[in-house]
Amino acid sequence: MKYPLILLVLLLFISCHQQNTNYLSQNGEKAGFVKTIPQDSVFSGIEGFDPYGGYLSIKGKATGHFHLDTLNGRHYLITPAGHGFISIGVTHTIGLKNERQSRYHYLEESLNGDWDKASVEIQTYFRQWGYNTLGYGSHKSTRKLLPYFAGCQPTKVSAWLGKNVVYPDVFSEEWKEEARQILEKTIEEYGITSNLIGIYWTDIPLWDLNQAKRKLGKTWVDAIRELPQHAAGKIKYEQFLSKNGSNASDEDFLVLIAREVYSFLGPLTRKLAPNTLIFGERYAGWALPWSVIQEALPYIDVVSIQPPSSAVYPKNFERLYRETGKPIMVCDHNIGFNTPEHSNVMWKTLGNVDSVGLAYERYLKEGFSRPYLLGYNKCQYIDRFLVDQKILKQGLLQVDGKPYEELVDWVEKVNWHIHDQFITLSK
Repeated sequence: MKYPLILLVLLLFISCHQQNTNYLSQNGEKAGFVKTIPQDSVFSGIEGFDPYGGYLSIKGKATGHFHLDTLNGRHYLITPAGHGFISIGVTHTIGLKNERQSRYHYLEESLNGDWDKASVEIQTYFRQWGYNTLGYGSHKSTRKLLPYFAGCQPTKVSAWLGKNVVYPDVFSEEWKEEARQILEKTIEEYGITSNLIGIYWTDIPLWDLNQAKRKLGKTWVDAIRELPQHAAGKIKYEQFLSKNGSNASDEDFLVLIAREVYSFLGPLTRKLAPNTLIFGERYAGWALPWSVIQEALPYIDVVSIQPPSSAVYPKNFERLYRETGKPIMVCDHNIGFNTPEHSNVMWKTLGNVDSVGLAYERYLKEGFSRPYLLGYNKCQYIDRFLVDQKILKQGLLQVDGKPYEELVDWVEKVNWHIHDQFITLSK
């Protein structure tokens, strides 16, 4: 009798395996993807979400990686498990380790320098407050637990660098090799996992000629003009002058610089990180270089912005979407308030916490009412004081790791209101 029993067990096992295989096949999932699903899901124990924080009610295609789709007229990120996803996240969680910008080193003094412990704490807070994404600037241990973005600086022409900006000759092989190494290092550091949403390039690129002149005294075009005669950029500029004569303008040559940058970074990023979304440069909301952005469009999936104000700019957003046809990501934004210790706070500062909470609520509700907004990532997880600028980068946590209770109460209420809206949607 034991042989028929063994045979029955084998038949049951094969049947269950086939059912599971059929389920995976029907959902477009592969075994490799299944292995990378987080063991402890983003919103574990809360109904309506897949393991990545996607909305079960919004059904896309499961591919094993984040991708884009338009469902019922709205742009969505789609999780590896195949569900609509709106990124509501926080940037710079890696700031926990930067003791030089704080009088109290919370990671070392309260968490014994243990990033695994810190990552679990971050995940716990995120789950409570309704955050589902690590913006750029995160630790590898935290990226195992939550969807994340990768960020890099392939040109380093960022407005926040101020006088430290050095304009590269992007027409040269030297810059191309340097940019290649930066991208390769970024992808190696962040990893290509199912939690990776996408890759950003340069932060607040200084394309605007008037802004560059005011901030640095010269523009990227000026820098190319100053190159020696044998330099690739100078040769390109002389050819431009010869071709265009009296019609040659700095604005037109700036477009050629952008074309060179994007036509190199775009295909290279696709090659190094296939099946990964490209969120492009993180343009400053106060200087949207329309002609430059047009050059990026063939190579990016999303237009990413860092708006400077506490109010949504619907005209700018609407125009950006209308002219590019790409969904929009608010990749880094904050609204602050003064504290007894700090009267100089980065970003737009309002009178008190309730004013900040109301502005946050208005910003997210108004933003996500538009069909092209993919996500909102709040700047800064923990307070950091920039000594050289004498300014506070205000986070959700104070330097000792204690949350700003009134602020996180607002954040929790608003974030979950947004999630509830999407959970109730269906295809």
